[in-house]
Amino acid sequence: MKYTKITLPYKIKSAVLAFGAQSKAAFCLAKGNAAYLSDSGGDLSDLENFKKFEKQIKFLQKKFNIKPDIIACDLHPEYISTKYAHDWTQGVEYKVKTIQHHEAHVVSCIVDNNIKGRVMGVTFDGTGFGADGNIWGGEFFTGDVKGLKRIAHLKYIPMPGAEAAIKEPWRMAFSYLYNIYGKGNALKILKRLDKKKMDILEQAINKKINSPLTSSMGRLFDGVSSLIGICDFAGYEGEAAIRLEKTIEGMGHSVPQGYGAGRAERRYSFKYGNENGIIIIDWKPVIRGVVKDLKLGVKKPVISMKFHNAICDMVKEVCIILRKKYKIKKVCMSGGVFQNKYLSGRLRPMLVKEGFNVYGHKKVPTHDGGIALGQAILAYES
Repeated sequence: MKYTKITLPYKIKSAVLAFGAQSKAAFCLAKGNAAYLSDSGGDLSDLENFKKFEKQIKFLQKKFNIKPDIIACDLHPEYISTKYAHDWTQGVEYKVKTIQHHEAHVVSCIVDNNIKGRVMGVTFDGTGFGADGNIWGGEFFTGDVKGLKRIAHLKYIPMPGAEAAIKEPWRMAFSYLYNIYGKGNALKILKRLDKKKMDILEQAINKKINSPLTSSMGRLFDGVSSLIGICDFAGYEGEAAIRLEKTIEGMGHSVPQGYGAGRAERRYSFKYGNENGIIIIDWKPVIRGVVKDLKLGVKKPVISMKFHNAICDMVKEVCIILRKKYKIKKVCMSGGVFQNKYLSGRLRPMLVKEGFNVYGHKKVPTHDGGIALGQAILAYES
């Protein structure tokens, strides 16, 4: 089996086994000055993937003679990796520590770059169970390997159908539009879709039936991808977001002539609020800008580019606000959304220009295949 050895800047006295996430399954064994992260596999809901996962844990334990003192797993109670972690400890005296998904992302990036001191962590992905019971995924943190504090996030939105909304991005498009414009205008904008299905979604949202709240950046990508007619149904993980990014290819960084951009919004902008000292990032102006451009006949590549640019601008603006408050200029970026080359490639120089020290992943994956490392370190330090 393949694995990555990460040299740690200090010695771990109690060995840790971290079980990672549900998708892109990877575990981590940490002992002494080293952590061993398995290569990312598939989703653990697949029996063959799960059997391989079990086998690899036993193999690495035997290879490095590691008997864990601490077990770490994701906070999500329904993840197979979480259930397996608890099953694994049956009848044995182990400390089982549940670690919040996005905090693990940030710490994996800290360790991957051997960063000392406090950082700002920016974690954008599709799904991660939050400390408040909602689905997170558009998060900002501050802290270090000993612990993190959530300091900003995307405004919550219902995710009608829960898991179904991941496979059917049109559900998120409806949710955003319904939240802003109400049912009538949402139906007009999405007139190509099945009205009866949208009627059902309205009921689910209003009655809070299987419609968890989410702050996920991945779901915002999905919603915009469907809204502009790129992807209503995803055939593979992240398809809507991947196709939204690919729409920009070949355009460069400026809006070319002949793309219907003359009367369009110059840029989309997020709004910022504050709840109990936490910055709430409101996506409503962005969705309104996209809808306006659609009505003006602006082409999909331009809308996609402006959407991506709006996210870059937002991250820069929020980091500047947070730097003033927390006196931190180290920024760690982690999560599956940062696999988006346009987004990460544009954002990094923007932040550097503003005087930030910016860190992405090196040896460790930015997606869920990297969080087991963060889980292991947080479990040991907490």
